[in-house]
Amino acid sequence: MIEYYKKYLIKCLNCCLNKQDAPAPEEEVDWEKLYRLAKLNAVDNNVYYALRNADFIPENIFSNLEDGFNRVLAKQAAENEELDIVLGLFRERMVPYMLMKGIITRKLYPEQFMRSSADIDIYYNEIQTGTVREILFDRGYNITFSGINEDIYKNLPYLDIEMHKLLLSPITKIGKNFKYSPFVNGITVDGLEYTMADDDFYIYHFCHLAQHFYDSGAGIKFFMDIKIIRDILNLDMEYVYGKLKKFHLIKFHDESVKLVDYWFNGGEADEVTEMYEKFVLSFTAYGAGAVFDFNRTESGKRNRYISAIFPSAERLSFRYPEVRNKKYKVPYYWVKRLYDYRGTYKQRLGDVSKHSNRDFNSIKDFYNKIGL
Repeated sequence: MIEYYKKYLIKCLNCCLNKQDAPAPEEEVDWEKLYRLAKLNAVDNNVYYALRNADFIPENIFSNLEDGFNRVLAKQAAENEELDIVLGLFRERMVPYMLMKGIITRKLYPEQFMRSSADIDIYYNEIQTGTVREILFDRGYNITFSGINEDIYKNLPYLDIEMHKLLLSPITKIGKNFKYSPFVNGITVDGLEYTMADDDFYIYHFCHLAQHFYDSGAGIKFFMDIKIIRDILNLDMEYVYGKLKKFHLIKFHDESVKLVDYWFNGGEADEVTEMYEKFVLSFTAYGAGAVFDFNRTESGKRNRYISAIFPSAERLSFRYPEVRNKKYKVPYYWVKRLYDYRGTYKQRLGDVSKHSNRDFNSIKDFYNKIGL
């Protein structure tokens, strides 16, 4: 049984998307737990909007929600201003680009603040990495991570830009088989700024969502996005299903849509929907928990303690791309990884020790039922 505060959080999200005030709860709400869950899923701004006129919330919770809402407004204002400047510089230096993920999706929401995002995602051609780095370094950014499919640039306090060399990680089957090229298959007016057609954007959302599940799961925002995208875009579902079939994602798509309809459109829930809901409401914004550790043991096939210290070559290549073509260097990078992340290993071993084979079997059953 899903605890009532989680049900009430979904009610608040519904009210936010419909620009309505949330009604008083019908049962007693654990406001601290509701706030923590909303915060971990980065939807506390939505909850605040639904409850901004309420007089039944504890004062400290209301204050925390209001602070989160104001931070989202400030962050988005800074992002929008900086994005205009950065894209202008890309255009001056003839760097083609395509905006991705949340920075695009939030424009579909009734109000942009309803869709918070951790960073700005931009696809570009890897051969222009030198030019991109010159531009962003001149703007005061530092690289905090460089991997096989993206480089992450940070400029305190608000600004994070992920420059994507690939649309999906190549360590999953979906990523390996996702052949869409924005600069070939995308839409452009001037050969510099590209976008996806609506159907391809929708397909990419599900491929990205599935990849999140392969990595660590996915939180509430992904499913709010599905609700908004399906409401706003005029989709050719025959084309969509044709593409999803190639990735074996039709069942995953349909079960995800059933969850969205249950949460946001008054739909019915069956046994699988209730299982799906339980898992998603146990995640943070980008998953984690037992699913995170399950997938880092190659979907439960490897010993979880060994995997935590000695990941496979494919997983190593995410942070150390050279490994993909030089697998003989795997032992060297195991040692390097131990040094680079020496402060986190005690925690990782502690995390994996919390889970039993029963936990992993439950996740396998869940994945099977939602089509992954």
